[in-house]
Amino acid sequence: MTGVRETNRTRTTATILSAARREIAEHGGSGLSMRAVARQVGMVSSAVYRYFPTREALVSTMIIESYGNLAAALAEVTATDPAARWRELARAMRAWTLANPHEFQLIYGTPIPGYVAPPETIPAAASAARPFLEVGSRHAVGAFDELRLTAQMGEMTALVAGAQPSGAAAVLAELAALVGMLTLELAGHFVGSADPADHLVEALLDRQVATLGLTS
Repeated sequence: MTGVRETNRTRTTATILSAARREIAEHGGSGLSMRAVARQVGMVSSAVYRYFPTREALVSTMIIESYGNLAAALAEVTATDPAARWRELARAMRAWTLANPHEFQLIYGTPIPGYVAPPETIPAAASAARPFLEVGSRHAVGAFDELRLTAQMGEMTALVAGAQPSGAAAVLAELAALVGMLTLELAGHFVGSADPADHLVEALLDRQVATLGLTS
């Protein structure tokens, strides 16, 4: 009997999460309503709260799930040459983003008003950053060796054995550039200039591997 209850709870939890994602796709994160989610799954609001005690708990679960989905997509990359691997990781991230725009927006887009990510989302975010750090942070990058900056890199370097503070800072900056590029692409800002954005993205990746010292 316990197994049946657990199975039913898992199924219902997945249904609630799916409904919440549809709400975000239609109304954005700020428009997420527990009442609307309950209506979609045919439950009363009080029943949904038995699975997710707060709206913030529901959002956090979706964020963790989305980071996991992105990390799984990055794990499919098989290239081993550093420059090729960085490019393939970035391309995999772009492909996942274009296929799952609302998940990307949930983890990298405009913050949901009033929502503060809890500590348990940090390991999930790290799982998506780690593949890039593993390929790009193990040697120093002179342009990022300012002492106040490198002093901030303790948590980043802890993710990868042998990571250098300036290398981690450079990877962080390049990930920010990539996320920014994808954000603009999703919003249609390259229409009329660099649309489709394939060539612009590839030019960015060429510059990134050079900055990170990944070229042979």
